[in-house]
Amino acid sequence: MSRQPTYDRDMVLDKALQTFWSNGYRGVDVEALTRTTGLNRHSLYRAFGGKKGIFHLALERYVETLAAQFIARLSSGHGLSAVVDYFTNATSSLGMDEGKSARRQGCFIVNTIAEMGRMDEQVNAIVDRFYSRIEQAFGDAVRRGQGDGTIRADLDPGRTAQWLVATSQGMSVGARFGRAANGISAALEGALAAPATQPQDCQ
Repeated sequence: MSRQPTYDRDMVLDKALQTFWSNGYRGVDVEALTRTTGLNRHSLYRAFGGKKGIFHLALERYVETLAAQFIARLSSGHGLSAVVDYFTNATSSLGMDEGKSARRQGCFIVNTIAEMGRMDEQVNAIVDRFYSRIEQAFGDAVRRGQGDGTIRADLDPGRTAQWLVATSQGMSVGARFGRAANGISAALEGALAAPATQPQDCQ
């Protein structure tokens, strides 16, 4: 009979994720992976496909867990508040609050794009799926905001969603350099908020 694995797969992937997130793909070697995950070389290659295989799985896990939580927040509440809350939570999560001492790692997806470009087809597929989901979620939030009167009706939802994705990418790059983004909520409200209805004077 074949021996059952003695490791927790999810825990292994979480440890690999943190290792790659902190150091990048090129900054991690097999020895570092065996040390941080507790796997031996045989298990690393047989069960996870070696360094490249476990990197793909770690990136997928990031998308389906941490990143998915941010996307889910865009799917409820008033449109404008959902968008602003997304960026507020991202600011805190990425360690971009002014004076915050948390280690600033930025977004694992953006870091991976900056490091690897389009050189890995499997990475490309994971990243493309993520951006399709986040762009759709932003677009839905904008449409919802236009419907509930919190977001300007003259904005094109698709183009606005693309702008919001680009803004979130820029924030993540800034996070790597310790750039605070405390003013982002006010800036978003200024750009997106529908004008307040002025009361009519009594005749």
